Amino acid sequence: MSTGVIILAAGAATRIGRAKMLLPYQSTNLLLHLVQEVKQIQPQHLLIVTGFYHQLILEQMNWQKDVDIVYNENWQKGMATSIQKGIEYVMQKPLPVTHLFLLVSDQPFLNSTLLQNMLTLQQHTQKGIVAAEYDGIIGTPVLFAEQYFAKLLELKGDVGARKIVHQYRKDVATIAFPLGKFDIDTPEDYEKFCLLNNESNAK
Repeated sequence: MSTGVIILAAGAATRIGRAKMLLPYQSTNLLLHLVQEVKQIQPQHLLIVTGFYHQLILEQMNWQKDVDIVYNENWQKGMATSIQKGIEYVMQKPLPVTHLFLLVSDQPFLNSTLLQNMLTLQQHTQKGIVAAEYDGIIGTPVLFAEQYFAKLLELKGDVGARKIVHQYRKDVATIAFPLGKFDIDTPEDYEKFCLLNNESNAK
């Protein structure tokens, strides 16, 4: 089993009005923290797909080893274009992967333990898709086996991988990720996250 990880970070984050993936977190920022967590599962390939904030992300991340950054020139056409850009890039790499994680950059509580547990669940169940579940919703992060890569490439517009997950529900294993419901879309979300994180660290 060889794994690739695609972090989707192409959006303009209009509701928060700034590059939310670069908001401060601990001694770094949200995106770099996520990259550090991902590296702990030792993926074959780690890719960040950028868009509106490409230059800012590049400046923050270009010194990172073993991280590829790819600009999606069609980011305004929706998330499907970023998924396609990422998969096409990974598929042309010399070392192929059998599984791909799709992650978003604004789930601050995503960590390496969850990702490793998803890999373990896939091996135990042999399901083609493993997805997180929170508040009755099946969503990101999602792990796809290679038989779904072509189907992901067929997505169009502002449609995420959830469409494939629901279409092939019988081939999906889910894992509880209660904090997955929390993402950062507004300044208030970020303030709430900082408060929750401080409370967690104080325990």
